[in-house]
Amino acid sequence: MNAAAPPRTARLRRVAPTGLGRVASAGLRRAVPPLLTVVVLTLAWQVLSLGGLGSLVPAPADVLAQMRDDADYYVPNATVTMSSALQGYLWGNGIAIALALCTLPFPRVQALFERVAVGAIALPLIALAPLLAIAFRGNVPSVILAAQAVVFTTLVAAILGLGSVDRTSVDVVRAAGGSEWTVIRKVRLPAAIPSLVGGLQVAAPSAILGAIIGEYMGGEEGLGVAMIQAQGAFDVPRAWGLAIVTSLLAAVAFLALPLIVRLILPWTRSADTVLDARAARPGGRRDARPAARVLRAAFAAVGTLAGVVLGWWLLVLVVPGGTEVARGPLQVAPYFATGDTQLVTASGEAEAPLPYLLSSLLRTIGDAGLGFVVGLVLAVAMAVVAHEFPVIERVLMPISIALRSIPIVAAMPLLALVFGRGILAVTILIAVMTFFPILVNVLLAMRAVPRSAVDLLTAVGAGRRHRLTKLLMPYALPALLASVKIALPLSIGAAMVAEWLATGYGLGASMTVAATLSDYDFVWGGVAIVLLASLIAYRLAGALEETALSRLE
Repeated sequence: MNAAAPPRTARLRRVAPTGLGRVASAGLRRAVPPLLTVVVLTLAWQVLSLGGLGSLVPAPADVLAQMRDDADYYVPNATVTMSSALQGYLWGNGIAIALALCTLPFPRVQALFERVAVGAIALPLIALAPLLAIAFRGNVPSVILAAQAVVFTTLVAAILGLGSVDRTSVDVVRAAGGSEWTVIRKVRLPAAIPSLVGGLQVAAPSAILGAIIGEYMGGEEGLGVAMIQAQGAFDVPRAWGLAIVTSLLAAVAFLALPLIVRLILPWTRSADTVLDARAARPGGRRDARPAARVLRAAFAAVGTLAGVVLGWWLLVLVVPGGTEVARGPLQVAPYFATGDTQLVTASGEAEAPLPYLLSSLLRTIGDAGLGFVVGLVLAVAMAVVAHEFPVIERVLMPISIALRSIPIVAAMPLLALVFGRGILAVTILIAVMTFFPILVNVLLAMRAVPRSAVDLLTAVGAGRRHRLTKLLMPYALPALLASVKIALPLSIGAAMVAEWLATGYGLGASMTVAATLSDYDFVWGGVAIVLLASLIAYRLAGALEETALSRLE
């Protein structure tokens, strides 16, 4: 018996995996689903290239061969684009975080800045690009567009994270004599890290996309310029190769950020906060009287309008050369009343500017609304599935990053050729643009659910359905509503780009035609209308957020 014991022990030791083996095994399990995703997508790509889309969808082998030949071509262009994207990313996120921190003790001022920042994401490219091209040289327009693409997303994420803290922790620090800065440093900033990381992750591909659009609109070098040259020469394999390189860069930027945060702040690997605990607003409880709520809403609307008008006026005033194509509020307001437009209706007759703008806007809102709803439903459904089945997340996330990072100015013409120039192509583009930020924010919020709360429901015998409806979804509701506030203005901007590039109808197409006719009064009248519509959509999303969260308190 004793003689047989050593061989048995040795045999058990040979079977038991070492720590390094466990790490390698876990890494292999995580790597297999994305690799399978790449294989399946490559096979689907090959099938499409053999069909009637062969002229638009080259075979994977042709694209890979082109990418091998263009290896030296990518490096200088990618360096220029990533430099612009990084500068815009740092500037935009720095401004957003600074605004969130500086206005934290003043909730009404913070809400005002948040609403005014909607204009950053809602400004139509057709109006902004000529102004930037005239005012600045080099890669400055790309840096500005990259910063514009991230500032609003990060601002909303920072405000959400700084406000979603345990009331008890705040009260303890204040009772101990801590100042508001101490509360921010010791309580709010650590609690805001998960939400802020989610916002910064979503912002990373957006910064790259903004830099490429800036190059697409008038740059001298970079991936956007390379795409223009490839499309102009009908070099389809090279255009696809550039799109793949762009997607890979965006994926690396998206995936690297959490790893960097974990290396710098290792204690953020796990978070155990109190479920549904929110810091008390400095302004106190909301007044339930209808008259007070209406009055407060009216003051907020007036303040927001004043902030937008002031920012608009300063933009036209301080930007060099802006007056050549820009129009300030003092020029646009009279234009609505007495101006003439060079555009004509489908019947060939001239129409007053304001009715023309409003009818075009209604078409744009219809397109944006449908795409937004489709993207919202798909994102929430996929977030739930990905949370419950992690393998689905590892399959889904590479596809989502790739779709989000492909420049819309390059993707929309292809969508129009494949799906036609109607509502289907527009809906797909808008759904792709809104799907990614909602998916990421909701999924990260579900992951942040305290383990103790999950264990409690499991201990009382709650099934998966009850865990989703009673715990995960209520906990993720603030992140979902914050994502809706981001996605609504974004969907309006995406709809205008789709109309500009493909459909030929709606406000995006009308403003494009007006710009070619040098009718800048109409273009900036469209800017005013779009900003107003985006602010209204944002306010509706904010009212929905307040109503939903008040019921959870």
